[in-house]
Amino acid sequence: MDLETYLRTRLAEPLPGRAAHRELIPAVPDAEERLKGAPPEARQSAVVVPLLVRTHALPSVLFTLRSEALRSHRGQISFPGGRVDAGETTREAALRELEEETGVVPHDVVVLGTLSPIYIPPSNSAVTPYVAMLRPPDRYQISEREVTEIFDVPLSNFTDSRSLRTGPRSIGGVTVDVPQWHIHPTVPLWGATAMILNELVWLTREFLEQR
Repeated sequence: MDLETYLRTRLAEPLPGRAAHRELIPAVPDAEERLKGAPPEARQSAVVVPLLVRTHALPSVLFTLRSEALRSHRGQISFPGGRVDAGETTREAALRELEEETGVVPHDVVVLGTLSPIYIPPSNSAVTPYVAMLRPPDRYQISEREVTEIFDVPLSNFTDSRSLRTGPRSIGGVTVDVPQWHIHPTVPLWGATAMILNELVWLTREFLEQR
């Protein structure tokens, strides 16, 4: 069984959710409150956690680097995604945003399922993450308004717990310890994107232990 087949089944079962998110949440005073979920007035958003088949045993994970011109989460490593428009499902929104940001069309995407929803207080967003296998284009069509860079990292880079580090970061005017992965020359991967990814990492470790 490969990881794609495993995830198709596993994502339909109870997920580690809060436990996986807790491992990567910054040490902010209201961390436990944030983990309880989104308030009713939160904006609905969706992202794609894109997996690319490569020559190694595990796929690679595709990331975007958000533009410094954006209003929220600017300059951060992210997954393609954004707000759900009126009349859209979260899945439709995730695939639309993926195409807008990277040029990858829905025809080249196989959705495997969803990870646990997550709440992002700074943007008041309730995010549904969709895990998907992609057939990458010969050339990405970057939305320059939203994205400055697209890159991918082998999923195996994250399964070793020693790859995770902790460093200080100012959040809301307070310096706190932040778990992070150093996968980019200048920008660490931390926050909500890291929390979403960590649940996938937990599932990948389960898969590797069963092989």
